[in-house]
Amino acid sequence: MKFGWQFLMAALLGLFGVLDAPLWAQDSYGESDTAAVAPDRSFSYPEELVHRFQEVPVQEGGRIKPIDTFAGFQLLKFNGRRTLTTHGFALEERLSPAEWLLDCILFPEQAKRYEVFIVQDEAVPQAIGLRLENKKRRDRYSYAELEGVKKTLASRASLAGQKEPGERSRLERQILVLWNNVTEFEDLTRVGAFVGQPLPTTSIPWISEVYGGQDVELPRFLANAQAFRANMQSADDDPQWLAFQEAYATIVGRHRLGLGLFPPTADADPKAPWASWPEISRAALAGEPQAQTFLPLLEAWGGFVAGKTSPEALQTGLQGYLDMVTTRASARGEYDKVASEVSFYRWDFFYRSLYLFVAGFLLVLFSWLGGAQRGQGSWWVRGSWVMTVGGLAMLIAGITYRCVLRDRPPISTLYETILFIAAVIVLLALIMEWLTRERLALAAGSFLGALGMFIAGRYELREAATAGDTMPSLQAVLDTNFWLATHVTTINMGYAAGLLAAGLGHIWLGLYFFQRKAAMNSVNRMMYGVLCFSLLFSVVGTILGGVWANDSWGRFWGWDPKENGALLICIWELMILHARMGGFIRPFGFAIMNVLLGVVVATSWWGVNLLGVGLHSYGFTEGVGFWLMVYFGIEFGVVLLAWIGKLLRGGPPTSAQTA
Repeated sequence: MKFGWQFLMAALLGLFGVLDAPLWAQDSYGESDTAAVAPDRSFSYPEELVHRFQEVPVQEGGRIKPIDTFAGFQLLKFNGRRTLTTHGFALEERLSPAEWLLDCILFPEQAKRYEVFIVQDEAVPQAIGLRLENKKRRDRYSYAELEGVKKTLASRASLAGQKEPGERSRLERQILVLWNNVTEFEDLTRVGAFVGQPLPTTSIPWISEVYGGQDVELPRFLANAQAFRANMQSADDDPQWLAFQEAYATIVGRHRLGLGLFPPTADADPKAPWASWPEISRAALAGEPQAQTFLPLLEAWGGFVAGKTSPEALQTGLQGYLDMVTTRASARGEYDKVASEVSFYRWDFFYRSLYLFVAGFLLVLFSWLGGAQRGQGSWWVRGSWVMTVGGLAMLIAGITYRCVLRDRPPISTLYETILFIAAVIVLLALIMEWLTRERLALAAGSFLGALGMFIAGRYELREAATAGDTMPSLQAVLDTNFWLATHVTTINMGYAAGLLAAGLGHIWLGLYFFQRKAAMNSVNRMMYGVLCFSLLFSVVGTILGGVWANDSWGRFWGWDPKENGALLICIWELMILHARMGGFIRPFGFAIMNVLLGVVVATSWWGVNLLGVGLHSYGFTEGVGFWLMVYFGIEFGVVLLAWIGKLLRGGPPTSAQTA
């Protein structure tokens, strides 16, 4: 009996229901694949091959990016770092993200034995019934080690997923993270799953007739999808037909990654998304005309995956696929920045700046150890200047590079606020050091620069786990370069100066403890200047924010938590200045209030996002609240200890009081 393609869609594509379900609700597609274990890779990837593969363009998270960026964030999410060292293999290597992803695609059985999943607490493997020797409290596990307890892991993750995020325990959060990582890894190992797995097209007569009596792989099967639909006959109870459906679902239905590897043609809708090969399969079976335009790319990708037998075959296959995909992407104007983004991550600007800032801070500390002979003109101080300026140059270069890649001003995400604020702090500190030549501002700038880069690195790890990128597509309310360049930049300059004033407050209190009177007077003046700078930019930034709110939401002010936080900074800074001018506080109280200014700035910068309410709640990231409370506790502890020290000393020095 003949029937329409609607039955085909119900019978075959209905098996894709798993694609739309939450990861924690599935049992990882059931048991592991039953295919014979493939041999391990017997050669190292040529450098040229790795470089070419890094520049493969893909669409993920709403934007076009190099596959190297995608691989880097996936590995960072799973492993906690961007490299992976293999142990116990014939080739023991330190794999880059691109090399690791190549193994996931080409040699999945080998990649499953890499210890790639970081587990922060031994309670997690204990909770899922995993007992392995020689594992530490915080350690890494392979997919092969976790495979035997997948059902238990899935069950525990499903229970955790049914709770609201705020109701989950720390153990439940870690189990859920591990389960999501495991299922995403499974998808990575199936990016080339259709290669070498022909469909059983010879088992059913009418299908065999369409395909010339041969079992064919997915690209050829889809190329004849029209004839397949035209000749299809109903055989609901035929075991051979059921076996065919199961084989199709095994190859296509289990792949949920949705990584866009195949760009549309140049004459397609400019906003048309790139396709994954399961999407191509569904479109071809549904008879959509544009599906046929993807088949040459699909066949080229299959040729690349099939070339894993030797480096030469891989090079040839990759070049064939890359030539086709870059030609299409370039015709659509979607390839021009892919190679530049690969270079951006290869330079690693921000980690290099971290090392330079640390070196600069250590050198300025050493300059104090030898007394006068290690003063302002010593090699120690000159070295500190070189390291700190070098770190700032790397940081500014990285920020500028991101602006070019994104066609955006310096700040459009919370991650970028950390980079920008750190750069402004170091720049202001170096200017003050140039004017004062006392090494105090130099120490503050290098230390706060290093601290900012450390926090940026930690936050990048959280971005990998949540957004999968630090350059995501922006929400509609943020998609405006004018206001990002004016309000956002200005208000963050106010944040930066406020945090620098807080840092100088710590230095003043330290000098007070050691009774360094002249230095205390100098730092007191620096605090005053930086505080005025912060107030100016905070007020202007807050007003610009109101103008933007009126333009976007039709009201200048709505007592939104973020608006209240910005206003609180202005009020606190005005309180400090008025109290100082009115004689209500002396330098000791001035330093204390500047230390607390750091708490106020952090509350506006991060704290209001934790409320999850208001029109500015788009910046929330789970896990920040704990560290924010730690920072608050440290600052209040500093204030308490300073007051205790003041009481024990009987007040600050006379010269400092009159400064």
